[in-house]
Amino acid sequence: MRVLFIAPYGGLGGSENVLVNVLERLDRRRFDPHVLLLEQGPLRDRIAELGIPTLVQHMPGKAGVLQIPAAAHRIPKGFDLIHANGGKAAVYALPLARRMKIPLIWMKHDHSYDGRLTQFLARRCDHVVCVSHAMAGQFEDMGERVSVVYPGVITRDLKPVEETGPIVLSIGRLDPFKGFDQVLEAIAELRADDVEVDVRIAGPQDRIHTETQAQLRRLADDLGIGAEKVGWVDDLDEVFEQARVVVLASRPKGDDGAPGEGAPLTIMEGMGAARPVVGTGLPGIAEVIQDCGSLVDPPTATNIARALRPYLEDARLAAETGARGRLRVERLMTLDRTVADLAAVYERVAQKPAVP
Repeated sequence: MRVLFIAPYGGLGGSENVLVNVLERLDRRRFDPHVLLLEQGPLRDRIAELGIPTLVQHMPGKAGVLQIPAAAHRIPKGFDLIHANGGKAAVYALPLARRMKIPLIWMKHDHSYDGRLTQFLARRCDHVVCVSHAMAGQFEDMGERVSVVYPGVITRDLKPVEETGPIVLSIGRLDPFKGFDQVLEAIAELRADDVEVDVRIAGPQDRIHTETQAQLRRLADDLGIGAEKVGWVDDLDEVFEQARVVVLASRPKGDDGAPGEGAPLTIMEGMGAARPVVGTGLPGIAEVIQDCGSLVDPPTATNIARALRPYLEDARLAAETGARGRLRVERLMTLDRTVADLAAVYERVAQKPAVP
C-alpha cells in the first residue's frame, strides 16, 4: 500500500517526532511510505535518513494556506491512502484526496482550532485519529470513523529512581504556553523553603516564539538557578537518567481556555523511564497520567512546588509512582502498539470507498 504522509512543519516538535517514529517502524513489506513536507527544516533530514522519498513544498505560515489548491494539484497520482499529520496537512490533503479518489486519514495531535472549523474538516475526512480519548470526545457522532491511538514512546532502562538526586526535568519546545517560567519559579520557592532541588529545562527554540528561550534564561539567572539550565540537550537518555521527577506545566492557550496539549510525549517518556510525573489538569495530560504522578490546577508556581516536593523528599515514593507509570506505558503507550494500531487503521480505511 502506497501511503502519502503529509506534515505541515519542517521543525522537530512532538507531532513531527511521532511521524518519524511511525515511519521508522512501519512494516515496509506492507506499506510503501512517501512524505510531503509543507516547510523546509530539519525534519526533512531525519526522514531522509530513513531512506523514504520526500518532497518539500515550502508554504510556511497562514499565507501558505492560500497556495494549497495549486500546490496540491502538482502532486502525482499513484497513492492508495493519505495520512495528514496535523490540521494544516489535512486542509492540504482534502483537495488532493478528492482528485486522487483515495481515503484521507487525519491524525489530530492537539486542540488547535477546535470548534466549527475542526468539525467541518473532520467530517470531510474518511477517518480521524485522535491522540487521546479526551480529544476524541468532540467527534462522538462520527462513530467508527474516529479512533484513539496514543502517540507512543520508547521505554528507557535507566538507573533506579532511588539512586537519583533531587532533580526536576521539564522537556519541550520553548513555547510560553508550556509553563517553563512557572517551573523555574517553583524551583525558586522550593529552595527558599530549604528543599534541596535542581532543574533542567530541555528543549529547542520555538519556531514562532523565538524570544522565549532568552526570556527563560534571564529568569533562571534572576532566580539564581543559572541560564545554562535552559536549552537544547543532545542526549535525552542522560537527562532522564539524572531526573527524580518529570514535570510539564502547560497551560490553556488563548482567551477561550482551549487545552494546549493533546497527549504529551514528554509525560509518556517520563513514565516510560519509570519516573513520577507532574502535570497540569488539562484533559489530555490527566488522561495520560492517571495515578502515575500528580496533577496541579491551576498551574501556579506554588502549586507546582507543592506537587514536586513529595517526590524530591521521598525517593521511595518516587520509585513506586514511577513503576506504575512504566507499567501503564508498557500496556498502552509503546511505539510498537502505536504503529500496529495505525497500520490496522490504514488497512481498514483503505478497504472502504473514499468520502465523496
